Amino acid sequence: MTLYKFVVLSNPVPGKEEDYNRWYSDQHLPDVVRCPDFVNGQRFSLVDSLANDPPYKYLSIFDVETDDPGRTLRDLVSRAGGPEMPSSDAIDRAGAITGMFVPITDVVSK
Repeated sequence: MTLYKFVVLSNPVPGKEEDYNRWYSDQHLPDVVRCPDFVNGQRFSLVDSLANDPPYKYLSIFDVETDDPGRTLRDLVSRAGGPEMPSSDAIDRAGAITGMFVPITDVVSK
C-alpha cells in the first residue's frame, strides 16, 4: 500500500464560521476518516502567512493508504452529501480545493 496525503483547503461561508468549525471538526472529519483507506485526519487554522491576502484560512490533511487513489476518491465523492457524510451550508464548497498527493522525497530533518 502506498501512503498518500489528501489535502483540503477551505473557508466558511461569511458569518457562519462557528457552524463551519463545529460541523467540520465534530461531523465531517470523523465521517471522512471512516471512509475506506483513510487512516486519520487533522485540521489546521492559519496563524500567519507570507501572502498579503491568503486565500484560505483552514487546512485539513488526511493520511490515506491505498493502491488505487482514483477508487478511493470516487468512494469519498459517492458518500459526500449523503447519510454517511452529510454536508453543511456553512462551508464555501465552490471555493474549496482538494487534492491527493504522494511523497516524492523522504522526510528531511535537521
